[in-house]
Amino acid sequence: MEIYARHKHLLGESSFEKIENASVVVAGVGGLGTMVLNLLVRLGIGTIHFYDFAEIDPPDLNRQILYNSEDIGAPKTDAALKALKLINPNIQIIAHQEKITKNTKIPKVDLVFDCLDSFTSRYILDDLIYPNGIPLVHAGVSTYFGQLTVIIPGKTACFRDTISVDEFLFDQKIDKNIFPPIVTTMASLQVSEGIKYLSNDFDNLNYNKILVVDLLSNSFDTIELG
Repeated sequence: MEIYARHKHLLGESSFEKIENASVVVAGVGGLGTMVLNLLVRLGIGTIHFYDFAEIDPPDLNRQILYNSEDIGAPKTDAALKALKLINPNIQIIAHQEKITKNTKIPKVDLVFDCLDSFTSRYILDDLIYPNGIPLVHAGVSTYFGQLTVIIPGKTACFRDTISVDEFLFDQKIDKNIFPPIVTTMASLQVSEGIKYLSNDFDNLNYNKILVVDLLSNSFDTIELG
């Protein structure tokens, strides 16, 4: 029985073919990024690029599910690539050991997953891809809370205009404490939205709205935009 047997027919032949032929970028391989990558390779996305520049620290292990204690001190891209290839060696996975800056050359892909941990970096990513017509699935987490939205050039405003903050002040004040289940919850929702986009399921896609999740009170609220 092949790796895709439990979801291929659920999604449908046409949608699964789109997924197999899709190319995506995952920006950031921390809590969100490791879970997003884990799910994408299991779903069968054809080509996956991912970016990170950091090394693995002990506090990462509470939520960054591709790593274990033997990986501490290793580059995240190296450890993630090794783990992902063990899960599914049949897809193309390209690791980019670099920080995303305004000079980064993002490949022309079908979709980008924003798994970054600062608004400074998110706005840089937005500036790189939105003018080139590349959509974005954004998620962010802090403490027990998460947020999610899909940015589609031509259908939504750019990310910078959708969620506008003073990035430098916000990044300094954000609470770095994170409840691990909010990370896996939001990453799963990111991948779910990504699959909807790649399958052209715009009726159920979370765009022009922001989903806000609070696992402490078990609340899921949607903020309509526009």
